[in-house]
Amino acid sequence: MKVRIPMVLAVSVLCAGIAGAGSFSPDSLVWKKCTGCHEPVGGVIPRVEEVRTTPEEWAVVVERMARLHGMSLSAGEMEQLLKELCATQMLRPDEEEAVAYLRLFNNTQHQEAPRDKDEERLFATCVRCHSFGKIASYRMTPKNWAKLRDFHLYMDPAILFQMREMHWIQEADAVLAYLAKRFPYQEAWKAPKADLSGEWVVLGYEPGKGTYRGTARWKDAGGGEASVTGTLWFSDGTTEAFRGAGTVYGGYALRTRTRHNGFETRGAFTLDGDVIRGQHHFPAPDFRTSASTWYRNDGKARVLRVTPGYLLPGEETRVVLEGMNLPEVSAEEVSFGGSVEVLAARRLDPGVIEAVVVSRQPALGSAEVRVKGLPAGEVTLAPRVDYIVVTPAVGRARLDGGAYYPPEGVQFEAVAYSNGRDVWDGADDVALGPVPARFRLEEEVTRPGDDDLPWLGAIEPDGTYIPVGDYRPIAAREYSGEGSGWVKVVAEYDRGGRTYRAEARLAVTVPDYIRRIK
Repeated sequence: MKVRIPMVLAVSVLCAGIAGAGSFSPDSLVWKKCTGCHEPVGGVIPRVEEVRTTPEEWAVVVERMARLHGMSLSAGEMEQLLKELCATQMLRPDEEEAVAYLRLFNNTQHQEAPRDKDEERLFATCVRCHSFGKIASYRMTPKNWAKLRDFHLYMDPAILFQMREMHWIQEADAVLAYLAKRFPYQEAWKAPKADLSGEWVVLGYEPGKGTYRGTARWKDAGGGEASVTGTLWFSDGTTEAFRGAGTVYGGYALRTRTRHNGFETRGAFTLDGDVIRGQHHFPAPDFRTSASTWYRNDGKARVLRVTPGYLLPGEETRVVLEGMNLPEVSAEEVSFGGSVEVLAARRLDPGVIEAVVVSRQPALGSAEVRVKGLPAGEVTLAPRVDYIVVTPAVGRARLDGGAYYPPEGVQFEAVAYSNGRDVWDGADDVALGPVPARFRLEEEVTRPGDDDLPWLGAIEPDGTYIPVGDYRPIAAREYSGEGSGWVKVVAEYDRGGRTYRAEARLAVTVPDYIRRIK
């Protein structure tokens, strides 16, 4: 006996689990470009409406559809597709923040590591080729996660031989079932209305160069587009004027294209009402990546940053308080609490107050800062600098691979620490902040006749390392090796009659030839 299922019920069953069904109308570009292969069911585009990911990953998907499946793309259509897709098929801000280290196309030094047994299995099966961040950039239905096994077999039939130490198909099925629970589709994203227009105060930090502040003006251009102009003033006395444009995807993911003093930069930020947070970077090889927070100027007086963020007892310290619409002040109107004496204070401009202070506190603690009653956050009161640490602990640089694969450098920096209340337990140690250390390279002997150092060049005193070689055999080197290697990074910092020393490691390796699967 055959049971007939009403068409409405059949469509309802097919659409079950696809939250946000019918996100795209027939006149949308997504519908026109995708439904030729992904036939709609009840107004829903299969696969497309079962995935949420980042603008960068949607660009990878769309490019793959054009490269492998013949989807035509004319000028401007990629951007329109990304905007339409991200309006509903995008990660939530908290989900996107967890993989923010992949938003920029720079040489990220973020190191991934499995946290438990399930992730160890995932890393063994998938992270040999992909970063964990790429995987964690997706939210999909169980059916779509399961399809990735056959997708990989289609794209790379040799995968069974490459992963021959395991039963890859069975492992992949188990891992994909885990990912379906770990990163479920849930429901479509609802993009909020984005508003960038207006004046903004910019506060940032660039390793190797220092803190900076600035002002910027955004002008809305419609359709998720905006133009921006501004100026940044660095603590080292240099200035950068910038102008360019930005695109907002999904109501919050801001991607910028600007020129700073004529040099091209790219940025990835998160817009959250009246605050923008993120990073921008210059091109390879040094990238010059910096992090910044932008605050919309609402006309109110606010202190937004205090630099440096720590004080040592007995030292006269110049403290800079930065914000917006700050008042004229005297020393008596700036307070760091009873254990810190304010010797002098003055407003340099409506965005900067300078104070000279001395801490009298011998033990680890903190001080609440106020300016004419305005809260200005806290600073750490440390008895001393106990040691420094170099970050990243292991830096990865890449050799020159030609015009399309330029060398990729690393920026090291030294951070001062104070021991916590338990000097034997490093878990409660306090990071005080970056310090201006001097950097150099030393040989890290890992084999007889180790000769890496002479072929890797030198590091700048501020911690900037840029590879000097390219990816080709060097006839004068043993076994005609290329200019790669493993060396020691040494930082030294002088303060209070003491020299602090810390070490890290530098790996100079091959060019990144397969960025698409990052």
